[in-house]
Amino acid sequence: MAEIKRIFMFDRDEDAALEKRNTPFWLALLGHVQADRAIDEGGTILDIGCHQGGLLSLSRKRFKAVHLIGVEPIKAARDLAQARLQREGVSAKVLRENEWRQIGDQSVDLVLSHEVLPFIQDLDQLIANIQRVLKPHAFAYVVSGCHLENPLWPIWREELQSQGHVTYGHSPIALMEAAGKQGLSPSVRTLRDHGWAHYNPAEEAAFAYPSVEALLDHQFKYKLLFRFQRMA
Repeated sequence: MAEIKRIFMFDRDEDAALEKRNTPFWLALLGHVQADRAIDEGGTILDIGCHQGGLLSLSRKRFKAVHLIGVEPIKAARDLAQARLQREGVSAKVLRENEWRQIGDQSVDLVLSHEVLPFIQDLDQLIANIQRVLKPHAFAYVVSGCHLENPLWPIWREELQSQGHVTYGHSPIALMEAAGKQGLSPSVRTLRDHGWAHYNPAEEAAFAYPSVEALLDHQFKYKLLFRFQRMA
């Protein structure tokens, strides 16, 4: 995940709407973490690609974390996340993508990440970073719908590239293989298996769905949740 030399992920309005759009997926993610009893109260949570800190804020409230860490390549988003978390009165630091060494070995109770894989060039390095910082037997949860098995990804990738983003295509199996090579135990499931698919075509011209079938397939079939556990 290279430093992004831009002010916004998309533009001011799109960035402002991004958190609202992502919230149903974040809640599903945290629901699985809670069902797995993957973290005790008072732990340390790391979010890779934390943007403006929305998922970190939700996870703090859900799991009563005492320390939050974000990794985010966009400076403006880092600054907003840091200020937001400080207002919530929690110990937090939001780092650039090349500052992983500021996170101690085996110091993190839970790693989260939502839709950052398209911006990751080196899966092996990403997983090596996760493996190093996780405590023994702790979990990382990584969500991705933008991968090579999703038929919408080539269309969305073109949109991202037209906006100036450098993107990469990864397969779900390649991600799981990278985790296995680092000694993590990989598993996968669909992120959501029930509920409503939230989408307003009148508000979301970019990254549109061509049909309801494609919408349901993306949200309930192709949007995947990977779980990686450090075994020792």
